[in-house]
Amino acid sequence: MTIVFRLNYRTVPGQSLWLHLDGLSDGVAMRFEIPLRWSDEWHWEATLEIPGDRELRLDYTYQMRQEGNGVVLDEWAGPRRVVADGATHDALRLCDTWRSAGTVDYAFETNAFTTVMPARGPFTPWEVRSGDTHEFLLRMAAVPTGCVPCLIGGVAVLGDWDWARAIPLHEVSANLWQTSIHLPTHASVDYKYGLWDTHRQCATSLEGGGNRVLETCELSQRQWTRVQDEHFRRDPAGLYRAAGVAIPVFSLRSDLSLGVGEFADLKRLADWAARVGLKLMQILPINDTTASHDWTDSYPYSAISVFALHPIYLRIDEMPYAMPASFAVELDAHREELQLLEHLDYEQVMMVKSTMTRRVFASHQLAITQGDGFKSFLADHRTWLLPYAAFCVLRDAFGTPDFSLWQDWARFDATRVDAMTDANHPDHAEIYYHIWLQYELARQLADAVAYLHGRGLALKGDLPIGIDRHSVDAWTAPHLFHSDAQVGAPPDAFAQKGQNWGFPAYNWQVMSEDGYAWWRSRFSQLSHYFDAYRIDHILGFFRIWQIPYDQIDGIMGWFEPAQPIHIDEIRERGISIEWQRFCQPYIRDAFLSEIFGDAAQVAKDLYLTDSGNGVYQLRSHVATQRRIVEHFATLRTDDAQEQARHDALCAGLLDCVSDVLWFEVPGSHGTLFHPRIALQTTRSFQALDNDTQSRVDALYRDYFYERQEDFWQARGYEKLPVMRRASPMLLCGEDLGMVPDCVPGVLEELGILSLEIQRMPKRADTAFFDPAHAPYMSVVSTSTHDMSPLRAWWREDVRVTANFAWQMLGEAFPAPDLSGDLAARIISQHLQSPAMWAIFPLQDLLAIDEGLRHPDPEAERINVPAIARHKWNYRMHLGLDELVAADGFNSRLTRMLEAAGRATHHALPE
Repeated sequence: MTIVFRLNYRTVPGQSLWLHLDGLSDGVAMRFEIPLRWSDEWHWEATLEIPGDRELRLDYTYQMRQEGNGVVLDEWAGPRRVVADGATHDALRLCDTWRSAGTVDYAFETNAFTTVMPARGPFTPWEVRSGDTHEFLLRMAAVPTGCVPCLIGGVAVLGDWDWARAIPLHEVSANLWQTSIHLPTHASVDYKYGLWDTHRQCATSLEGGGNRVLETCELSQRQWTRVQDEHFRRDPAGLYRAAGVAIPVFSLRSDLSLGVGEFADLKRLADWAARVGLKLMQILPINDTTASHDWTDSYPYSAISVFALHPIYLRIDEMPYAMPASFAVELDAHREELQLLEHLDYEQVMMVKSTMTRRVFASHQLAITQGDGFKSFLADHRTWLLPYAAFCVLRDAFGTPDFSLWQDWARFDATRVDAMTDANHPDHAEIYYHIWLQYELARQLADAVAYLHGRGLALKGDLPIGIDRHSVDAWTAPHLFHSDAQVGAPPDAFAQKGQNWGFPAYNWQVMSEDGYAWWRSRFSQLSHYFDAYRIDHILGFFRIWQIPYDQIDGIMGWFEPAQPIHIDEIRERGISIEWQRFCQPYIRDAFLSEIFGDAAQVAKDLYLTDSGNGVYQLRSHVATQRRIVEHFATLRTDDAQEQARHDALCAGLLDCVSDVLWFEVPGSHGTLFHPRIALQTTRSFQALDNDTQSRVDALYRDYFYERQEDFWQARGYEKLPVMRRASPMLLCGEDLGMVPDCVPGVLEELGILSLEIQRMPKRADTAFFDPAHAPYMSVVSTSTHDMSPLRAWWREDVRVTANFAWQMLGEAFPAPDLSGDLAARIISQHLQSPAMWAIFPLQDLLAIDEGLRHPDPEAERINVPAIARHKWNYRMHLGLDELVAADGFNSRLTRMLEAAGRATHHALPE
């Protein structure tokens, strides 16, 4: 049998396409990996001669390979299957379109849509009629109610473009539509797909763009042609567009919660969201962050387990265990006290919840641990649950989460951990207490999610890019991390010295050896609850900002992986390099007074070594930023003036350490270097002659903006397809900051939504991003939890505000406070954008109502990235019941959603 594979895929120079095939011919197994040959701008082909004249079964898929950077990309959605009878056909022509994960139909197949859409089916196979020669298959999701796709074209059998004679397609499996017809093979055929109204019995619309073309190809009198198409070209105005609200769970306020938002509060928020017409609720990470048992644990992006839920979100009242009446009285007293607080008192809430849940567990321990639900939960999640519970027990027993200080427990031992569940083990009750908390949390979250789905709402979570270096994951799998490094972000407008998150760096090489199993299990676990997910700092999957552990400021890092600069290239560019001048802190007598002020002499006497000629070096005990911070931590005093002098000295020394041009790659013996980010701002750079400055600057720009692009693209394609395939969630990337040029293309191909923020444009030549220019596969938003909300931002810089008001709103001389009407116009700009999702912080939505919003805009801020140990304690100033009852605000918001076409489903069934 002759088989011709013809693939529709537009390549660029350096790309090639390959065919991977497994099959049976007359019962004989075969396997091929063959290159396709370029046919024209849009097509690649391969021809196979398969021996045998009876049944043929083939599973095959296409793969794109890219020269230079080694990218290998498999098409989406698994292998295609074809079955042929050699007694009927002796030639197959398979006309395929590349399956891209970026096609909107695959986005519509994620949980963000399927969980709130009515299920279709049952499906029945298509019966091929005698005499048919061609089969057409189209993948199309989100088909409007009352319609099916149809096929129409420029020959009689396809209706001669008569909409009343188009051919309706039959759904043979979820979102796969099929028909078969008799077509001649000696002439090319133009065709399109459209939508067929099942009630009116005619086509009512056709897909956009030019005609599809089936070229002539005569292989045999007994050939069979299958056309498998992707991407129904919808009118962009008819694509599904919806809106959502973003709010941390801990920020929710209700009459039933205990001084903090709880999972159960998501249900009341869902009541409000469904009433106004929103379709999605987005929250911050909800994993357990309990490390120090103090307010620093409020940071939700530093989880001690990527699987465990945070006990702070448990609603004690909704646990099914009878307690004495005094218990309820005491709980109500705590509730009354904590609910009066304007901000979240993290430590007090955790103390109350720990105390009360321990009393419940002590009263019902036997019934809890012998319950079928509890035992089933433990069996299903044992691989992560037991190590997590043991970590909690040991953390509290040793008084620290730093497992390196846990004596003979410093190294994880699975056998010893398993033994802790034995009834005779001294930690038996304690370990089961932590397991039970996870069981109850999982039940309450699952209940809330089911309620959301019942209200037609999807839940979007947040995946932190890092983990706490003193965490269960680092303890149980240290080989997956580089503990001698930490990750963060390079400098930006929000943090001029960069950010150091303190997380250990990932060992991607080791992770790749088992197919990123840790990441796959992480996404799989999250998909139990979430329909969509925000991948925090998705740029880290291309390259991460890595900082040596002995430094503190984010500015002391470099991208990893990255292709460093070789010393030969430096010399070839005419730069005369001296290691000490370029790689050591540039400290000169001429500017010590500028750095240290009146304490300059103290700095010389205690912390600097005079090398002669006005050149100084840092002494060993302050040679790194971590040593500096640790040294001054020992000098803390209650004397305010003395402490201020210490702080000034510490800050000055930290700046001295960072005044370098290049970092030597460890172990390269002076041959490989990374330029320091923003080196042009250093005194070291400014002291260079003009010619050397120009050469160093050119090398710097090549390093950061040119040479790494292909390299980073390959790193993204290595990891992100695995994450995309690991769960049925809709993935959204937080791609803000210093974005490599390769990122948008990779996200587009993989169907990962980008994030577009109006005041953080991704183009350097524009001050603000216009939501009207957002791509469809994106999320637009007015701000994020890392930014000041709209009203606070409006006050920050009157020049920026005036520029924004004129450029984006056509308003001159704006008032110092953002009015409700202007806030509504900004919200409407985002709602009117072509983006799939417009998701707003609740604070920004409330800004449109001057009577309902918080009196103080500054009080609405959630996080300040420039503050490394920020206290996360924002709470709504009004309760959820008040929000639901705010008729004026709710009606206005609904009208805005309806005007933008985001309040109801359009392309999706009602």
